[in-house]
Amino acid sequence: MECKTYYFTLICILLFPFSSAAGFQATFTPRLSITEEYSDNIFLADEDEDDDFITTISAGFTAGLTGKFSGLNLSYDPSYAFYDEFTENDTLRHSAQLSSWTNISRNTRLELNDSFLFTEDPLSEADIAALRAEDPTAPIDSTIRRSREPYYTNTASLGLTHQFGEADSINLGYVHSLLENEDPSVEDNEKHNPFLGLTCWLTPKVGLKVGASYTRGKFDTSDDFDSWNGNIQIINKLTKHFEVFRQYAHTVRDFEGNAEDYNISDFSIGTNYAVAEDFTLTLAAGFFIQNREESDNESGLHANGNLTKTYRRGSFNITGSGGYEESFFGSENLGFSKFYEAGISAIYELTRHISGNIFGSYRNNKYEDIDPEREDKTTRGGFGITIQPLTWMSIELNYTCRSVDSTLNENDYEENRGLIRITLSPSVPFRTSQ
Repeated sequence: MECKTYYFTLICILLFPFSSAAGFQATFTPRLSITEEYSDNIFLADEDEDDDFITTISAGFTAGLTGKFSGLNLSYDPSYAFYDEFTENDTLRHSAQLSSWTNISRNTRLELNDSFLFTEDPLSEADIAALRAEDPTAPIDSTIRRSREPYYTNTASLGLTHQFGEADSINLGYVHSLLENEDPSVEDNEKHNPFLGLTCWLTPKVGLKVGASYTRGKFDTSDDFDSWNGNIQIINKLTKHFEVFRQYAHTVRDFEGNAEDYNISDFSIGTNYAVAEDFTLTLAAGFFIQNREESDNESGLHANGNLTKTYRRGSFNITGSGGYEESFFGSENLGFSKFYEAGISAIYELTRHISGNIFGSYRNNKYEDIDPEREDKTTRGGFGITIQPLTWMSIELNYTCRSVDSTLNENDYEENRGLIRITLSPSVPFRTSQ
């Protein structure tokens, strides 16, 4: 398996000269952790479940390099997972993130980012409510992976933003992502995605957002495709903290093989409301029409809402959404689907040295482009507590559960996980400057 780490090397080569030429400050934070995890269903089976203890040892770091006009941050956490019973699944895991930026001019900024993961763990631990609070449009892989064969994902992006007014900007960029699996039954995929966006305020109260993107999807066995998307949004700022918008988006998807081509027209209206400095609310609703090349068209309503409340010692998130999505770049390639979901999460600092979190979510997906059609109902939840007995030590205790109820019985499963993790890391990073 070829791990395409050249993204990291390219970014470092591009950005380091900018920082060193203008003087820089470097920071370095090492960390060491050991985790003991228990799963009562490690292969996510619908029956004849197997349990196991997994011990993970990790030694990682976060490093930063900041200059007058540019900066770079790198986080890398290699670890080794030891299985108590099923030792054939012992795996060297890798997790790395790199973010970097440079100001080409006073109003022009170049950003490069890369995220890499190599693991055998089939489940994503994404907290839907927290994820939607950070980015309401972030995709969630709702498909099912149950194999413990290793796989890796890598997403690299390059973006250029130019600001030509107080709130006016143009941005263009490119995203490349890939998924590679050692399990031959799971399909590899690759995505190329250039994009362009413009934000312009015609008057202090009326704004315009226009975007366009192209996606090239490549797959091992499924049909490759080309996809074009365009959208336009008109914003009316009613008050300093309250705005409404109307949006139209259009997607054209063209497959190379026998898969049916289609296009999607999407109309929506919504609002962004900063109720207070620590309380934000986003609501949107609309309808879509999927025009298929041969079979019957699909149509329906869609809506989403996100509420975020922050406190001095914590935060609270609620999310809900429903409509359509296209499942092409996850563990399974299932095409167009309808879904709805709801999630809630909260974190709170109980004392100066103890904090807790809790989350729960439900998601329903109907995959209508496969034969037979399939419906998955996924429920997940969990809670945790973090204790910091010393400034350089933290102890985490977490419990998570996840269940899938599918119209295909072989996809059903329920899993409970519990873990304890001890991490050693200095509270203040090591620093040097030049």
